[in-house]
Amino acid sequence: MTLGLGLLAAATPASAVEPPDGAAYVALGDSEAAGTGNLPYLDADCLRSARAYPELLGASLGGVASSACAGASTADVLTGQFGDLGPATRLVTLTVGVNDADWQGVLLACATGGDLACAAAVQAAAADLASLPLDIAQLLGAIRQQAPAAQILVTGYPHLFGDVTGTCTVGAFQGTRVTFSAAEAAAINQAITGVNALIAGGVSLYATSTGDPGVAYVDVAAAFDGHGLCDTGDRWISGLVSGVATFDRSFHLNAAGQQAYAGILAGALAG
Repeated sequence: MTLGLGLLAAATPASAVEPPDGAAYVALGDSEAAGTGNLPYLDADCLRSARAYPELLGASLGGVASSACAGASTADVLTGQFGDLGPATRLVTLTVGVNDADWQGVLLACATGGDLACAAAVQAAAADLASLPLDIAQLLGAIRQQAPAAQILVTGYPHLFGDVTGTCTVGAFQGTRVTFSAAEAAAINQAITGVNALIAGGVSLYATSTGDPGVAYVDVAAAFDGHGLCDTGDRWISGLVSGVATFDRSFHLNAAGQQAYAGILAGALAG
């Protein structure tokens, strides 16, 4: 499959033809990049946290301009998160893709519908994500046009569960325990593996089509082994969390998980 430069250029938002100078480090993406659930928030509308991995990574890089927003899809990043990009931008981090499908619907189906409903939801999400590699490639082309000198690091997602062999309890909702079977946990992990493969495929599609050496996919799943829900190690991901102010933390990276992301990306930069 080939992707011409003209197609990549067509993805550039018309409103961003003449970018400003740009911030040195710009973070783009969804709730993982926003640090959703980890109070305090810097932006309550986007659930963007002061403890998000871009803020942690940026502390050693002179700061960060983050437009990451909970619930963002690739289209949302393309049309609404480019304001801080420009010729002076030297680093861009991007975490996006899972919300191009109804990911929350997948989790709900797996938590409440049983093994068959879970499998069907995962299959439907996979169909919704069929165009994700092309969407990622087009998004990278648009970012490159706005930030011609930047190194662009694109992350995947961690698996929510480890090697669960029995029932995994992740918390309670309205007083009722929420559990996942081994089959449901495996299906969700497999779905995340699929999303990561599609994102990596999009990065590869862009790089091979353009010859751009400044874009790389950064795997995070391996580092999270042993730190998922119902794993034996310290959790880096939150289960269901009660409370109006803290419910958004559910199924998102906790503070340790955000620190892990920052460390993985720091290692990629050092490499």
